Amino acid sequence: MTAMETEETPQSVQFEIIDLAASVRLTRRLGHVWNVSLQDRRDVNLVSVALRPGPADLAVLLRNVEAWVKQESMCAIRFQVDGREYILAAGEADWAAAIPAAVA
Repeated sequence: MTAMETEETPQSVQFEIIDLAASVRLTRRLGHVWNVSLQDRRDVNLVSVALRPGPADLAVLLRNVEAWVKQESMCAIRFQVDGREYILAAGEADWAAAIPAAVA
């Protein structure tokens, strides 16, 4: 790997998940492959993933998270890589799941 490739390869990715239980599920899912940490913040939970060496690791991670977003019926989540924020969208939102049982 050249010095140029090292500089261009991101070191980690952070995913913002509002629901703590969902954040734990994502952390467990990704923890089988990557080093993952979960930070419980007041307004959002941050799942940080340390990328492995190799140019394809980011793509593999994002496909894995995309499948999880679809499975969780979240519709989209925000993530950050290299200091830039992006939206990862997949599937359809399950609005009934987002409404507490007492309200529905």
